[in-house]
Amino acid sequence: MKNPLLRIVFILLSAVMLASCASREDDAERAKEALAASYAESYDARVCWAGEDPDQPQVGDIRLETMELLGEADLEDGVGELYEVTKRIYGQQAGVVQWVTMEPGAEVLLWPRDGGEAQVLTPNFYIQGLTPEQVICQTVWGLLNWEVSLWREDHLAPLGIGTEVSHIKADGQEVIEVMGEGYGAPIYQEGDRYELHMWPDLTVNCYHSQADDRCHANHITCEDPNLYTPRGIHVGSTRAEVQAAYPEASNAPFWDWQGDYLCYRPGDSDFGPAVLFVFQVRGEVYDTVQAIFLVNMVD
Repeated sequence: MKNPLLRIVFILLSAVMLASCASREDDAERAKEALAASYAESYDARVCWAGEDPDQPQVGDIRLETMELLGEADLEDGVGELYEVTKRIYGQQAGVVQWVTMEPGAEVLLWPRDGGEAQVLTPNFYIQGLTPEQVICQTVWGLLNWEVSLWREDHLAPLGIGTEVSHIKADGQEVIEVMGEGYGAPIYQEGDRYELHMWPDLTVNCYHSQADDRCHANHITCEDPNLYTPRGIHVGSTRAEVQAAYPEASNAPFWDWQGDYLCYRPGDSDFGPAVLFVFQVRGEVYDTVQAIFLVNMVD
Protein backbone atom coordinates (compact mmCIF):
# COMPACT_ATOMS: atom_id res chain seq x y z
CA MET A 1 0.00 0.00 0.00
CA LYS A 2 1.88 3.04 -1.34
CA ASN A 3 -0.20 5.83 0.18
CA PRO A 4 0.99 6.29 3.83
CA LEU A 5 -2.31 7.91 4.88
CA LEU A 6 -4.38 5.03 3.53
CA ARG A 7 -2.05 2.60 5.28
CA ILE A 8 -2.58 4.37 8.62
CA VAL A 9 -6.37 4.35 8.11
CA PHE A 10 -6.26 0.64 7.24
CA ILE A 11 -4.24 -0.13 10.38
CA LEU A 12 -6.62 1.86 12.58
CA LEU A 13 -9.70 0.20 11.09
CA SER A 14 -8.11 -3.22 11.55
CA ALA A 15 -7.35 -2.43 15.19
CA VAL A 16 -10.92 -1.28 15.80
CA MET A 17 -12.34 -4.43 14.18
CA LEU A 18 -10.04 -6.68 16.22
CA ALA A 19 -10.98 -4.86 19.42
CA SER A 20 -14.68 -5.15 18.55
CA CYS A 21 -14.36 -8.88 17.87
CA ALA A 22 -12.49 -9.39 21.14
CA SER A 23 -15.16 -7.40 23.00
CA ARG A 24 -17.96 -9.52 21.50
CA GLU A 25 -16.10 -12.70 22.45
CA ASP A 26 -15.66 -11.40 26.01
CA ASP A 27 -19.37 -10.51 26.21
CA ALA A 28 -20.34 -13.96 24.95
CA GLU A 29 -18.10 -15.63 27.52
CA ARG A 30 -19.55 -13.49 30.33
CA ALA A 31 -23.06 -14.39 29.17
CA LYS A 32 -22.20 -18.12 29.24
CA GLU A 33 -20.75 -17.80 32.74
CA ALA A 34 -23.79 -15.87 34.01
CA LEU A 35 -26.21 -18.41 32.54
CA ALA A 36 -24.31 -21.41 33.93
CA ALA A 37 -24.15 -19.84 37.41
CA SER A 38 -27.87 -19.05 37.33
CA TYR A 39 -28.81 -22.61 36.31
CA ALA A 40 -26.56 -24.06 39.01
CA GLU A 41 -28.26 -21.93 41.67
CA SER A 42 -31.82 -22.35 40.38
CA TYR A 43 -31.66 -26.13 39.94
CA ASP A 44 -29.12 -26.84 42.71
CA ALA A 45 -27.17 -28.89 40.17
CA ARG A 46 -23.77 -29.16 38.58
CA VAL A 47 -23.74 -27.29 35.27
CA CYS A 48 -21.28 -27.53 32.41
CA TRP A 49 -21.08 -26.48 28.79
CA ALA A 50 -20.84 -28.92 25.88
CA GLY A 51 -17.26 -30.13 25.55
CA GLU A 52 -16.62 -29.64 29.26
CA ASP A 53 -18.44 -32.77 30.47
CA PRO A 54 -17.40 -34.12 33.87
CA ASP A 55 -15.51 -37.44 33.79
CA GLN A 56 -18.18 -39.00 35.99
CA PRO A 57 -21.56 -37.31 35.34
CA GLN A 58 -24.19 -37.57 38.05
CA VAL A 59 -27.96 -37.82 37.73
CA GLY A 60 -29.32 -34.28 37.65
CA ASP A 61 -26.25 -32.72 36.01
CA ILE A 62 -27.10 -30.12 33.35
CA ARG A 63 -25.13 -29.66 30.15
CA LEU A 64 -25.78 -26.42 28.28
CA GLU A 65 -25.36 -26.99 24.56
CA THR A 66 -25.90 -23.64 22.83
CA MET A 67 -27.19 -20.12 23.48
CA GLU A 68 -28.29 -18.10 20.47
CA LEU A 69 -28.88 -14.35 20.74
CA LEU A 70 -32.36 -13.56 19.38
CA GLY A 71 -32.56 -9.85 20.12
CA GLU A 72 -31.74 -6.94 22.42
CA ALA A 73 -33.55 -4.08 24.15
CA ASP A 74 -32.17 -0.90 25.70
CA LEU A 75 -34.08 -0.36 28.96
CA GLU A 76 -33.88 2.04 31.88
CA ASP A 77 -32.57 -0.78 34.08
CA GLY A 78 -29.85 -1.77 31.60
CA VAL A 79 -29.44 -3.70 28.37
CA GLY A 80 -31.55 -6.83 27.97
CA GLU A 81 -30.63 -9.76 25.73
CA LEU A 82 -32.91 -12.63 24.76
CA TYR A 83 -31.28 -16.02 24.17
CA GLU A 84 -32.59 -19.36 22.99
CA VAL A 85 -30.87 -22.02 25.10
CA THR A 86 -30.54 -25.72 24.30
CA LYS A 87 -29.56 -28.11 27.07
CA ARG A 88 -29.41 -31.72 28.22
CA ILE A 89 -29.86 -33.27 31.64
CA TYR A 90 -28.18 -36.43 32.84
CA GLY A 91 -30.95 -38.85 33.72
CA GLN A 92 -32.81 -41.98 32.77
CA GLN A 93 -34.37 -42.41 29.34
CA ALA A 94 -35.65 -45.72 27.97
CA GLY A 95 -34.12 -47.51 30.93
CA VAL A 96 -30.66 -46.07 30.29
CA VAL A 97 -28.94 -43.31 32.30
CA GLN A 98 -27.64 -40.85 29.71
CA TRP A 99 -27.65 -37.23 28.56
CA VAL A 100 -31.30 -36.50 27.70
CA THR A 101 -32.15 -33.64 25.31
CA MET A 102 -34.58 -31.09 26.74
CA GLU A 103 -36.90 -28.70 24.89
CA PRO A 104 -35.16 -25.42 23.93
CA GLY A 105 -35.87 -22.61 26.37
CA ALA A 106 -35.61 -18.82 26.47
CA GLU A 107 -33.62 -16.72 28.93
CA VAL A 108 -33.24 -12.96 29.33
CA LEU A 109 -29.92 -11.54 30.53
CA LEU A 110 -30.20 -8.01 31.94
CA TRP A 111 -26.84 -6.26 32.00
CA PRO A 112 -26.71 -3.31 34.44
CA ARG A 113 -25.29 -0.06 33.18
CA ASP A 114 -22.57 -0.05 35.83
CA GLY A 115 -20.90 -3.05 34.17
CA GLY A 116 -21.78 -5.54 36.90
CA GLU A 117 -22.91 -9.13 36.53
CA ALA A 118 -25.99 -9.93 34.48
CA GLN A 119 -29.30 -10.85 36.06
CA VAL A 120 -30.81 -13.96 34.46
CA LEU A 121 -34.61 -13.89 34.08
CA THR A 122 -36.78 -16.62 32.59
CA PRO A 123 -39.69 -15.39 30.43
CA ASN A 124 -43.13 -16.69 31.37
CA PHE A 125 -45.25 -18.82 29.07
CA TYR A 126 -47.19 -15.89 27.58
CA ILE A 127 -44.57 -15.00 24.95
CA GLN A 128 -46.03 -16.54 21.79
CA GLY A 129 -46.25 -14.02 18.96
CA LEU A 130 -44.09 -11.38 20.68
CA THR A 131 -40.98 -9.83 19.19
CA PRO A 132 -37.68 -10.45 21.03
CA GLU A 133 -37.75 -6.85 22.31
CA GLN A 134 -41.29 -7.33 23.65
CA VAL A 135 -40.29 -10.58 25.36
CA ILE A 136 -37.36 -8.82 27.04
CA CYS A 137 -39.51 -5.87 28.17
CA GLN A 138 -42.31 -8.12 29.42
CA THR A 139 -39.82 -10.21 31.40
CA VAL A 140 -37.84 -7.33 32.92
CA TRP A 141 -40.98 -5.36 33.85
CA GLY A 142 -42.61 -8.42 35.44
CA LEU A 143 -45.59 -8.17 33.11
CA LEU A 144 -47.67 -11.37 33.02
CA ASN A 145 -48.96 -10.75 29.51
CA TRP A 146 -48.08 -8.01 27.02
CA GLU A 147 -51.69 -7.67 25.86
CA VAL A 148 -53.09 -7.28 29.38
CA SER A 149 -51.54 -3.90 30.13
CA LEU A 150 -52.19 -0.15 30.09
CA TRP A 151 -49.82 2.51 28.79
CA ARG A 152 -49.29 6.26 29.08
CA GLU A 153 -47.64 8.54 26.56
CA ASP A 154 -45.20 9.89 29.15
CA HIS A 155 -44.13 6.53 30.63
CA LEU A 156 -41.76 3.92 29.20
CA ALA A 157 -43.17 0.97 31.16
CA PRO A 158 -46.82 -0.08 31.33
CA LEU A 159 -49.16 -0.86 34.19
CA GLY A 160 -50.26 -4.47 33.89
CA ILE A 161 -50.85 -7.67 35.77
CA GLY A 162 -47.60 -8.37 37.64
CA THR A 163 -46.00 -4.93 37.30
CA GLU A 164 -45.30 -2.44 40.05
CA VAL A 165 -47.81 0.37 40.42
CA SER A 166 -45.90 3.38 41.74
CA HIS A 167 -44.59 4.54 38.33
CA ILE A 168 -48.01 5.19 36.77
CA LYS A 169 -49.52 7.55 39.35
CA ALA A 170 -46.97 8.39 41.99
CA ASP A 171 -48.99 11.02 43.88
CA GLY A 172 -52.41 11.28 45.43
CA GLN A 173 -53.00 7.62 46.09
CA GLU A 174 -54.74 6.08 49.07
CA VAL A 175 -53.49 2.67 50.16
CA ILE A 176 -55.79 0.36 52.06
CA GLU A 177 -54.70 -3.04 53.32
CA VAL A 178 -57.47 -5.42 52.29
CA MET A 179 -56.07 -8.81 53.21
CA GLY A 180 -57.72 -10.38 56.21
CA GLU A 181 -59.77 -13.31 57.37
CA GLY A 182 -62.24 -14.40 54.77
CA TYR A 183 -60.53 -12.57 51.90
CA GLY A 184 -59.83 -15.93 50.30
CA ALA A 185 -56.75 -15.06 48.22
CA PRO A 186 -53.55 -17.02 48.83
CA ILE A 187 -50.56 -15.60 50.71
CA TYR A 188 -47.32 -17.09 49.43
CA GLN A 189 -44.77 -15.88 52.01
CA GLU A 190 -45.11 -14.93 55.67
CA GLY A 191 -45.47 -11.18 56.05
CA ASP A 192 -46.94 -10.64 52.56
CA ARG A 193 -50.30 -8.92 52.17
CA TYR A 194 -52.82 -7.59 49.67
CA GLU A 195 -53.35 -3.85 49.28
CA LEU A 196 -55.84 -1.71 47.41
CA HIS A 197 -54.24 1.33 45.74
CA MET A 198 -56.90 3.87 44.80
CA TRP A 199 -57.06 7.06 42.77
CA PRO A 200 -60.24 8.82 41.57
CA ASP A 201 -59.98 7.08 38.17
CA LEU A 202 -57.84 4.03 38.91
CA THR A 203 -58.01 1.14 41.41
CA VAL A 204 -55.28 -1.49 41.64
CA ASN A 205 -55.51 -4.59 43.81
CA CYS A 206 -51.89 -5.42 44.62
CA TYR A 207 -49.88 -8.20 46.18
CA HIS A 208 -47.26 -6.71 48.51
CA SER A 209 -44.11 -8.79 48.93
CA GLN A 210 -42.39 -8.16 52.25
CA ALA A 211 -39.09 -9.67 51.04
CA ASP A 212 -38.46 -7.00 48.39
CA ASP A 213 -40.98 -4.42 49.67
CA ARG A 214 -42.73 -4.21 46.31
CA CYS A 215 -46.36 -4.12 45.22
CA HIS A 216 -47.36 -6.00 42.08
CA ALA A 217 -50.69 -5.43 40.34
CA ASN A 218 -53.19 -8.28 40.64
CA HIS A 219 -56.45 -6.75 39.33
CA ILE A 220 -56.90 -3.29 37.78
CA THR A 221 -59.98 -1.09 37.26
CA CYS A 222 -59.30 1.90 35.02
CA GLU A 223 -61.51 4.90 34.24
CA ASP A 224 -58.63 7.14 33.17
CA PRO A 225 -58.91 8.01 29.44
CA ASN A 226 -55.16 8.71 29.31
CA LEU A 227 -54.33 5.03 29.83
CA TYR A 228 -54.66 2.83 26.76
CA THR A 229 -54.17 -0.82 25.82
CA PRO A 230 -51.38 -1.98 23.47
CA ARG A 231 -53.93 -1.84 20.64
CA GLY A 232 -54.86 1.76 21.41
CA ILE A 233 -58.21 1.32 23.16
CA HIS A 234 -59.01 3.61 26.13
CA VAL A 235 -61.95 4.82 28.17
CA GLY A 236 -64.03 6.78 25.64
CA SER A 237 -63.32 4.47 22.67
CA THR A 238 -66.45 3.37 20.82
CA ARG A 239 -67.80 -0.17 20.75
CA ALA A 240 -66.98 -0.31 17.03
CA GLU A 241 -63.37 0.69 17.73
CA VAL A 242 -63.06 -2.05 20.36
CA GLN A 243 -64.49 -4.65 17.97
CA ALA A 244 -62.13 -3.53 15.21
CA ALA A 245 -59.06 -3.63 17.49
CA TYR A 246 -60.13 -6.85 19.23
CA PRO A 247 -62.07 -9.04 16.79
CA GLU A 248 -61.41 -11.93 19.20
CA ALA A 249 -63.31 -10.19 22.01
CA SER A 250 -66.58 -11.82 23.08
CA ASN A 251 -69.73 -10.71 24.89
CA ALA A 252 -70.20 -14.23 26.31
CA PRO A 253 -70.49 -14.35 30.13
CA PHE A 254 -67.10 -14.23 31.86
CA TRP A 255 -67.20 -15.66 35.37
CA ASP A 256 -69.54 -13.56 37.56
CA TRP A 257 -69.07 -10.22 35.77
CA GLN A 258 -72.44 -8.60 35.08
CA GLY A 259 -73.60 -6.01 32.57
CA ASP A 260 -72.67 -5.07 29.01
CA TYR A 261 -69.00 -5.68 28.20
CA LEU A 262 -66.64 -7.24 25.70
CA CYS A 263 -63.99 -9.63 27.06
CA TYR A 264 -60.64 -10.26 25.41
CA ARG A 265 -58.70 -13.34 26.57
CA PRO A 266 -55.23 -13.94 25.08
CA GLY A 267 -55.61 -17.65 25.82
CA ASP A 268 -58.37 -20.15 25.15
CA SER A 269 -59.24 -20.70 28.82
CA ASP A 270 -61.34 -18.76 31.31
CA PHE A 271 -58.28 -18.89 33.56
CA GLY A 272 -55.35 -16.53 33.19
CA PRO A 273 -55.18 -12.85 32.20
CA ALA A 274 -58.03 -11.05 30.46
CA VAL A 275 -59.22 -7.55 29.53
CA LEU A 276 -62.84 -6.44 29.94
CA PHE A 277 -64.16 -3.36 28.13
CA VAL A 278 -67.21 -2.20 30.09
CA PHE A 279 -70.06 -0.26 28.45
CA GLN A 280 -72.63 -0.35 31.26
CA VAL A 281 -72.56 1.75 34.44
CA ARG A 282 -75.30 1.65 37.11
CA GLY A 283 -77.73 0.02 34.71
CA GLU A 284 -77.22 2.48 31.86
CA VAL A 285 -75.60 1.21 28.62
CA TYR A 286 -73.32 3.48 26.58
CA ASP A 287 -71.74 3.13 23.14
CA THR A 288 -68.32 4.07 24.50
CA VAL A 289 -66.02 2.31 26.95
CA GLN A 290 -66.76 3.45 30.51
CA ALA A 291 -64.10 1.36 32.26
CA ILE A 292 -61.39 -1.18 31.48
CA PHE A 293 -60.77 -4.13 33.80
CA LEU A 294 -57.50 -6.06 33.74
CA VAL A 295 -57.87 -9.33 35.62
CA ASN A 296 -56.01 -12.56 36.26
CA MET A 297 -58.23 -15.53 37.02
CA VAL A 298 -56.28 -18.18 38.92
CA ASP A 299 -57.37 -21.78 39.34
